[in-house]
Amino acid sequence: MDGTGWATRERLLEIVRFCAVGLGTFLLDEGALILLHGPARLPLAVATALAYTLAALLNFVLSRQWVFEQASNGARPRTALVRYVIVVVIGLLITAALVPALQAIGVDYRIGKVLVSGLVGIANYFAFPMWVFRGSGEDAEPVAAADGSAGAVAPATVPGEPPAVLGEPAEATGAP
Repeated sequence: MDGTGWATRERLLEIVRFCAVGLGTFLLDEGALILLHGPARLPLAVATALAYTLAALLNFVLSRQWVFEQASNGARPRTALVRYVIVVVIGLLITAALVPALQAIGVDYRIGKVLVSGLVGIANYFAFPMWVFRGSGEDAEPVAAADGSAGAVAPATVPGEPPAVLGEPAEATGAP
């Protein structure tokens, strides 16, 4: 691995962090689902939604502060939270619909939850740095250019990459 291209050391560390946070919050989600649907006897769809929401809150904090820290630079927390809620609601609707649907065709709800969570997790890996935690021209905070003057922030073009400062020479930003 030469550090150029998509599979850089930083990208691989980001994937490891994403998987660690995802696994931890998935275990919280799965454990809460089992407790809420089992001993608490809540309906499966309600238990699924509550467990998912609890895990999603923890996932937001860890993803923004640790996993996609570079992509989060310059993005306003409120904007990121609104975008995150949109992605989570989409994932919640998919999860709450597919887990019972899989159960209806004979798949144990715990196995269904694992399958659906895997699909939602893959989609989230791309949505988080490209949209949720990425600063844009209107919501990014200005940063200084290489010469010390104020520069405009350009959105990151590669998930997990820090945004470039407009007006900097390509060598200063690492851009081609």
